[in-house]
Amino acid sequence: MSEGFSAAWLSLREPYDARAADRGLVHRLAAWAAARRGPHVVDLGAGTGSTLRRLAPLLPAGQRWTLAELDPALIATGETLTAGVAARYRRVDLRTGLETLGEEPADVLAASALLDLVPAAWLERLVALRRRLGCALYASLTYDGGVGWRPADPGDGELRDAVNRHQRTDKGLGPALGPGAAAALRRLLAGPGGTVGLARSDWRLRPGDAAIQRALLDGYLEAASAVAPARAEAFGAWHRRRLRQVEAGRSRLTVGHLDLLYLPAAP
Repeated sequence: MSEGFSAAWLSLREPYDARAADRGLVHRLAAWAAARRGPHVVDLGAGTGSTLRRLAPLLPAGQRWTLAELDPALIATGETLTAGVAARYRRVDLRTGLETLGEEPADVLAASALLDLVPAAWLERLVALRRRLGCALYASLTYDGGVGWRPADPGDGELRDAVNRHQRTDKGLGPALGPGAAAALRRLLAGPGGTVGLARSDWRLRPGDAAIQRALLDGYLEAASAVAPARAEAFGAWHRRRLRQVEAGRSRLTVGHLDLLYLPAAP
């Protein structure tokens, strides 16, 4: 599911993901994994391995990783960036091959910036896979629809609403859950079999974070114009005003994300 995202974009966002991810949930996961010898982590839509680089220093010794990714360019880049950790890439199309990842035991299913791209039916398949494996599930940096700029612009609300409509369009599996994905997963996991934790992991971008702000503005313009082409001219004007704020060193941007951790109850 990382197919369509460039290695350059994933590299650009990686430090912001690391800064935003909720540390409390990560420490809970690490404490749970400490009871397992050599935990096996399966990372869904692994890209170039950013989740591995973020979590590996905190997980127990002897850990091993399966990095599930479809895009051969991302796999090639990732294989050069994951040296020193027991990790192997497995080329998997998560649209059709999710269940094949249950062919060997796993302790943790992980996914980063993925769930807002998938429909409810795919989440149900993910929960069924987790149940089959009896493992933990860590899903971080799921977009929740919150986008806030300072200083404000009159076009912010319309642009954000259009972006969120685009988030709910088909990304290859059917209409995506978009901003509702984390809450939907939490509902699917509710029950007596384990505990679910949810925490914020917002990006808080400052004036010095100009490169990622520019990249986001370009992406927002493209997404908004795709769902509301009649408003493309207005969105273009909004984009130019926002870029001027970025270039002047005045722009601050908050992008809302949620992290979720499911830990199965002790047998």
